[in-house]
Amino acid sequence: MATMPAPAALPPVNHFGRIVGIFFSPKETLADVARRPSWLLPIILLAVLGLAATYFFTQRVGWESFAMKQMSQDRSFEQLPEDQKQERLRLALPWFAGIGYFFGIAGNLLFALIMTLVLWGAFNLLAGAGLNFKTSFGIASHSLLPGVVSTLLFFPVLFLKDPSEFDLFDSENPLPSNLGAFLAGDTPKWLMKLAGSVDLFIIWIIILLALGFSAANPKKISLGKALGIIGGIYALLTLIQVGFAAFS
Repeated sequence: MATMPAPAALPPVNHFGRIVGIFFSPKETLADVARRPSWLLPIILLAVLGLAATYFFTQRVGWESFAMKQMSQDRSFEQLPEDQKQERLRLALPWFAGIGYFFGIAGNLLFALIMTLVLWGAFNLLAGAGLNFKTSFGIASHSLLPGVVSTLLFFPVLFLKDPSEFDLFDSENPLPSNLGAFLAGDTPKWLMKLAGSVDLFIIWIIILLALGFSAANPKKISLGKALGIIGGIYALLTLIQVGFAAFS
């Protein structure tokens, strides 16, 4: 009796094809990433866009309002005379700009590393998945690519919006992608944090992460289990943030 031929392996996707595939065929693309992990190209792309976004924010809006809002949270700063406030602000502005550029360029790399460590440990501990760091990091790096869309949408908002109304702390700035954007300005902080956590881009990233990790070891990690673990971790972090906002 003749045996059936084994199904042909899917052809590998090149690095640029993976960038496109995340948006149009995420399941197949992340399965390919799980088989042959890589991370450099998505991190470079996000870093270049982050640098551009930070540069244009600096030129269009500047860091003064951002720095003032941060420094105003210190009661001792609020008690200073106006001239001393302005002097402190002048000295602090280069630091705020430097930190802004650092996170604009390296923020996604740091976030991908932290996310990888958390999920790598969680899936190995809770699901016995036996994943390695390289595979987990490749999945995490590619799952952050919705940031390309949010950054590209950031640019027209940045140039169309009045700079005096552009507030990085406001839930609807720069993009109204979460429920907090639709709440009134006097909404309690804890409720704003909770509503702000329901964000389209975060949900998109969670789904991509679940697709990637379930493809990395489908015998141990079903898509439902992956969504449950990732969603549970995100819910826990959100509750911690909401708690701090409620009691601060």
